[in-house]
Amino acid sequence: MSKSISMSRRARLWGMKRFPKTYVNLSQVYNSLLWKDEQRGLRGEITPSGLPSVMFYSYYRCGSMFLSRAIRELALANGLQHLDYCSYFVKVTPGKGVSLFDRETLETAFHPEGCYYGTLRRAYPIPAHENYRSVLLLRDPRDCLVSHYFSIRESHTLNNHGNLRARREALATGVDQWVLAHAEEYRRDFLDFHRQLVGKPGVLFLPYEEMVTAFPEFIRKVVEHTGMDGNRSLVDRIVKEADFEVSSENVLSHKRSVKPGNHRKKLNSETVEQLDEALSEVLELFHYR
Repeated sequence: MSKSISMSRRARLWGMKRFPKTYVNLSQVYNSLLWKDEQRGLRGEITPSGLPSVMFYSYYRCGSMFLSRAIRELALANGLQHLDYCSYFVKVTPGKGVSLFDRETLETAFHPEGCYYGTLRRAYPIPAHENYRSVLLLRDPRDCLVSHYFSIRESHTLNNHGNLRARREALATGVDQWVLAHAEEYRRDFLDFHRQLVGKPGVLFLPYEEMVTAFPEFIRKVVEHTGMDGNRSLVDRIVKEADFEVSSENVLSHKRSVKPGNHRKKLNSETVEQLDEALSEVLELFHYR
């Protein structure tokens, strides 16, 4: 995996910054032609069978993109159907993602066998959750907030007009002000993850910090928990190709910084104190005090 930003990514970032509205409109037209499996899944037209279904939960800027790709490779190699409902709603039907909290939709869209669902961005109340093999990946929410700010401001793909409004907000706001303004969102969603998933049957919770410091052991825990061990050479290749080194910080890169505790370098001390107070319950529950 190259540590530099590819020419195609640089061109895409240039287009997003130079012509943001046009980029969003073209992106939505393009995405409307894709995601056919997700549309069929939401209509209840997919009835797979096989291994117990795997669900991958994570939040923004928790390293979810990397791990989701790895789990997707493992899932496909083990005969599972991949369905990414959260990305579908963001890219094709913005504003309708709330339907994933609707019990009737959940009963139609999720099956306990034969599928890999990820990345799921909220602790959705999926019926018979204990019948799935679930993985939850979370990071120190203070580091997430800082990373999220720079991603929205500089490099996050403009998939819809909500993303464009978020970028304009970030460009007009300093990092200290932004993280304090958005801390409540993180507090609420992290508490939901803890209440509904951590310690529940069939759920494996792993911290981001373990992923970036001890990946071979980390991914083998995922494989053992999910039962996706049908291709050992693939597991070995994923371990070999994992790269969490960042030689120098680049705000244009999706992988901007992976160091735990990075928020202390980016925020002034008063902001850190306020953030610690706002997130105190979450920090305590997830052992980030």
